[in-house]
Amino acid sequence: MGAVQGWGAMRILVLTNLYPPHDAGTRDFRCQETTEALGRRGHTVRVLTSNHGVGTGQRDQEIERRLFLEGTHGHPPLVGFAELRNHERHNNNVLREVAAEFQPDVIHVWSLHGLSKALVYTLQRLARPTVYAVYDDWIANGIRHDPWLRWWNRPTGPILSGLWRFLLELSGRRNRIDLETPTRMMPGYERLPELYGSDKDMAAVQPNSIACFRFEHIYFCSYLLKGQTERAGFQVQHAAVIYPWVRAELFAASPKPQSAPLKKFLIVAPLVPESGVMTALEAWRLLREMRVNVSLSIYGWGRSDYIAKLRSFVVANQLPVEFLTLSSTQRDLVEIYRQHDVFLHTAEWDEPFAQAPFEAIAAGLPVVCSRAGGIHELLRHGETAFTYAAGNAVELASRVQELQIQPALRRQVVENAEQLLFSELSESAVIDRVEQYLELARQPATASAE
Repeated sequence: MGAVQGWGAMRILVLTNLYPPHDAGTRDFRCQETTEALGRRGHTVRVLTSNHGVGTGQRDQEIERRLFLEGTHGHPPLVGFAELRNHERHNNNVLREVAAEFQPDVIHVWSLHGLSKALVYTLQRLARPTVYAVYDDWIANGIRHDPWLRWWNRPTGPILSGLWRFLLELSGRRNRIDLETPTRMMPGYERLPELYGSDKDMAAVQPNSIACFRFEHIYFCSYLLKGQTERAGFQVQHAAVIYPWVRAELFAASPKPQSAPLKKFLIVAPLVPESGVMTALEAWRLLREMRVNVSLSIYGWGRSDYIAKLRSFVVANQLPVEFLTLSSTQRDLVEIYRQHDVFLHTAEWDEPFAQAPFEAIAAGLPVVCSRAGGIHELLRHGETAFTYAAGNAVELASRVQELQIQPALRRQVVENAEQLLFSELSESAVIDRVEQYLELARQPATASAE
């Protein structure tokens, strides 16, 4: 499948908040990797993203870094009406300008976290096929906190801003402002308590009930994230799920022999409380008391206070744990995976989809993971991984012991996981699905043109 194998070549405009190398430390390369993969298939791709990391903005034939972020990644929040309006005017005008110049067949929207959510309305007005690729909670939670849409659509607010809004609406100025910087989907949606009301209003929202945001073509990275977005009220029950692809060839290595001892365990994760790394350290304390001789390496980045807490726990309990520092995440991790025997994924939050466990699988490592997040849809205990209840150090310690005493099961689990990875999460398999979805989204426009 693909542009060179049947589908017609498309002009794809990618809209996203961040784009490497200016990724604000998120280490999220999925938008970039998918975009570049589509380019390799013969599609013409242009990226419109924020000016994060470049200051005044940057333009070239492939990437335009011109949008303004707000309230995230070091960009201050905006509160005044005038600065909000200028911010919104800029972002919406840039989107219209780039779309008019590039003339895309389809617009591929990734995360709008920190960007103007009114861009969704501008995209609707552009009347071009638009596909949303959702990998985080910018819809489920981010839209509710958009300052521009909240200013216009909350039922109540500060007296002065409420009076100013009333005068703008009474004079008809809201309608004129709305033409350039959208404030709503259409007249008639002036107040949105289900999004911008009280906690009681929002608690009463039913799944798939919010009609003021429409996402005709949309796919999620996991059923978990799709379900969260539905329960938040957004009408996405029709959405597809396309799991992210993993650069398996980059990390590929042969599994260790069944007879090889399992001594060196590895964690790669953001070092924040919800990462569950402290649970791993508590499990290692239990293993040390049981005289189980295993070491743990931790590579992560995150909150300095939490990292200090982890280090203090290691020292106080004299645990065989080291903290790794890598200069280049992907390049250095290739070798790091190969130097270890088992990978731990200890997340204690509903992470939409974690990449690192599948990178470790590509490197031939068995994975021990908590039963939390979107990866639980693919990694099942005794089949493709060894799982434990998130936050349960006792069960995690028992899984470590189980790995050591059941080498045949361990080898079978590794083989099953590798088969899953290369059949379902390879570049060719996933990009086929993405490409097909983009093509199907543009078909009505193609048909009408014919």
